[in-house]
Amino acid sequence: MARTVRHPRSRSEAVAHHNRQVAGVTALLLVAVSVYTVVIGANGWLWFGWAVLLLACVALFTVHP
Repeated sequence: MARTVRHPRSRSEAVAHHNRQVAGVTALLLVAVSVYTVVIGANGWLWFGWAVLLLACVALFTVHP
């Protein structure tokens, strides 16, 4: 069986990779809430979705080193 070798990353590369992942999840949430808005229409869950998206964006920029 082949052995996988993990290449060590520097801290800055690891942080950049994590930030890209978080930005991707945030973008996915934005698309999901936008599609929900168009398909279903505005209601309480829409505002909850926007609040979660806003918190994700704030967390992304707060955690950034």
